[in-house]
Amino acid sequence: MNLYVIRHGETNMGKNNIIATETEPLNEIGITQAIEVGKEIRKLNINKIYCSPIQRAKDTLKLFSLDKNIPIIIENRIKERNMGIYENVPFRKLKWDEFWNYNSDKSYPELETMKSVYERISDFLNELKLSNSNSNILLVTHGGVSRAIYWYFNGIPKNGNSSNINKNCKIYSYKL
Repeated sequence: MNLYVIRHGETNMGKNNIIATETEPLNEIGITQAIEVGKEIRKLNINKIYCSPIQRAKDTLKLFSLDKNIPIIIENRIKERNMGIYENVPFRKLKWDEFWNYNSDKSYPELETMKSVYERISDFLNELKLSNSNSNILLVTHGGVSRAIYWYFNGIPKNGNSSNINKNCKIYSYKL
């Protein structure tokens, strides 16, 4: 199975280095990014789409203008990590590598840990493996989830730090 992963289009909060709220919409650049990457996605022969329930992911998906016959499943397990009290916080107020670190589960209370994100993503991907053997699957998701998916296929880095593999509206491809 081919698995394609896309992080939603750009938002103003993301562009301004602020942890986005769940209601943060796409900005004009994000809208353009989604329309443009949609042209590439239409070439991939997608059989099924899983999309985060967060609005910016759903809006990104709508802008792809894909065949209406492709099944779309809104999937809570690919929702961005729960940021808790850190929503709307500027990046500069966080120790960024620690914030996204797989091993830092004590530094940021009220934040879903990356271990937890990884576990739900692993469960989801293991389930996909069992049920979609010859499919081309598209996931429309978020930065933290993109990191966890990368770790699933490439291993968790020894230092636990995230990899920069979550650009807005870039297609990441994996074999599942």
